[in-house]
Amino acid sequence: MKKILSAIIACVLCASVAVAATGCGCQSSKKKATNSTSTSGPGYKVEPTEPSFKDGNFGYYILNDNEVKVTVYSGKEKNVTIPATVNGTKVKVIERSLFRNAEIESVTIPEGITEIQDYAFAGCQNLKEVVIPEGVTTIGDNAFWNCKSLEKVTLPSSLKKLGVYAFSATGLKSVTIPESKSFTSLSEFAFFQSFDLAEVVLPLTMTNIPDNAFKECSDNLTIKAYTGSYGVSFAKKNGYKLEEMQRAKGQ
Repeated sequence: MKKILSAIIACVLCASVAVAATGCGCQSSKKKATNSTSTSGPGYKVEPTEPSFKDGNFGYYILNDNEVKVTVYSGKEKNVTIPATVNGTKVKVIERSLFRNAEIESVTIPEGITEIQDYAFAGCQNLKEVVIPEGVTTIGDNAFWNCKSLEKVTLPSSLKKLGVYAFSATGLKSVTIPESKSFTSLSEFAFFQSFDLAEVVLPLTMTNIPDNAFKECSDNLTIKAYTGSYGVSFAKKNGYKLEEMQRAKGQ
């Protein structure tokens, strides 16, 4: 009897954990919370890797003889520059949850970075603008989730993957998806509940966008896409305002 009871309790606990680990932590309503300062995250916590060594305000984990990833930030500065190298070694990866809920207002990401991992900037509600340099191939799940003040982002043509909820619940007003043969598909809920997002420019190379990628964005969201491209059919299918662009000669 005790064994049976223990098994039942274990099953209940597992189910509870599964429920807690779902969702992005976004608001459940279209109504915009203009005065919200919530930094609550999803129902689970993503812990960064313990650093191999520290230098200044940053901690680093050694990937190999030539590369490290930055895993810890202990500074209080509002304007942060991530080093391109440390002790002669290249910084390649921005670790998951590195700046989560930090009060930074700007960040300079150096060339040489190839990956921005899950939740790296999630909850940075004062972050206003981000330029993601060429060379970055991956932006992880929820990487910029709940960055309420983030109005502008520049995405590189080197991008290959944009994670689930990557720019959900941000303050973005417009976004241009880069022309890239290696980046042809958006992930689920990529810009979900970015209430101010009113313009999206799609390239000729984009061939797959989930119907929920721009769910609960601005009611006036306009899709700009080239005549005859996938972007045009996506906009029409989902009832978005459409502005068709003409292809240049040779496109």
